[in-house]
Amino acid sequence: MVEENKKIDWNSRVKELFGQSSSAETPLSSGGSGVRFNGIDLCNPLNAEQVGFLLKALAYCRIVCISRQDLSCFSLDHFERFANHWGAPVPHPNNFMRGGKPGQSDGDSDGSFQLIPFEKRAVSKANETFPGRLKCLPHESPAVLVASNFKGLVKEGDVEKVDKGGSWHTDIEYEPLPIYVSMFLAHKIPTARMHEGFWINNSNNGSVDSHPYFEGSDPELMRLRLQLPLNGETAFADTAAAFSAFTDEKKQMLAGLQVRRKLNVNDEGWLAPLVRVNPISGLSSLHSPIWASRPRVRPPIEIEGMNASDSRDVLDELEKHVLQSQFRYDHEHLEGDVTIWDNYMTLHNSPPIKHDIKDIEDARLLYRLSCKGNPAVVLPRNDEPEWLKKHIPGEYMSPPDIINLSSFSIR
Repeated sequence: MVEENKKIDWNSRVKELFGQSSSAETPLSSGGSGVRFNGIDLCNPLNAEQVGFLLKALAYCRIVCISRQDLSCFSLDHFERFANHWGAPVPHPNNFMRGGKPGQSDGDSDGSFQLIPFEKRAVSKANETFPGRLKCLPHESPAVLVASNFKGLVKEGDVEKVDKGGSWHTDIEYEPLPIYVSMFLAHKIPTARMHEGFWINNSNNGSVDSHPYFEGSDPELMRLRLQLPLNGETAFADTAAAFSAFTDEKKQMLAGLQVRRKLNVNDEGWLAPLVRVNPISGLSSLHSPIWASRPRVRPPIEIEGMNASDSRDVLDELEKHVLQSQFRYDHEHLEGDVTIWDNYMTLHNSPPIKHDIKDIEDARLLYRLSCKGNPAVVLPRNDEPEWLKKHIPGEYMSPPDIINLSSFSIR
């Protein structure tokens, strides 16, 4: 169990930096991860000491929730300005084309970067579902991913569908420089509770269908994979706490392993450490220790020096360890919450979700930003052009009017 979080008085420190009306709740999980800060207004620019404090909180707690932003004044521009402190915002593949193809279709491409205007993105249909009652916050940024379960007016005869949730993963770990931080801003959360007190029923948790995972997985591993929350929460697994639970001998063995990751099947790939050490907290964690975080989309990783079969055996055992209940945390989103997670120290998964919904009480609307590279306590960032060219699609940088946003401006 990771104990370091308990040694820091987050509540006293947040009051010193953000005022006496602010507070901290920690841990959020039984395993020791997570902190929720109340009374922080992210419409206001942050100073270097405040940013350093939040970076430290993530380094120790793995998940940070900054609660209840006022969505009547907190915009997606404010959200993106805040994200710049954690790394360079990365355009999401759903928002651009590369060489005339969807951005995530076949990994890296030398094709030209073409931003898809919001009105031509599939998610723009969301604004037609509940006219006058629910609309996406305005934005054009390629870095903002809209995650919603409604895609326009439901036609007569359409039946609500419930997917069984996603697969366990970290965000875009299949590139040579992985995503460091991801974050959600919650806009609308489902409030319907029609199935024995839950938003959806739990029939999918008993599913024997392996998709999207590979066939032949250990039955207990599949049970753990499919054990997902039922009220629209995001499921997390704490890979720092999971690593901490190993014997010293096993920690040493795992710390010596490297895995080969690839964008596409025929790539040579590159080697990446399985265990990473956080430079602020010194905590060691397993980085995406799963057989295939993008099943049937990205090639499965392999441990250097092992064949595919032996790699799968080792990595499946690690995944089964990480997904145990003592390392799990299902995070309940509340409207206006900004929730940040460290992709090197956690896994996450999307829950089973209703689609083709007819009732606004079933609506789930969140916005996601992801960041690469080093944090910046002072803005604007100073990423080098060559670094941006190598690691950020379209060499995207948040425009100055986002970085210099005043407390109450909304473009």
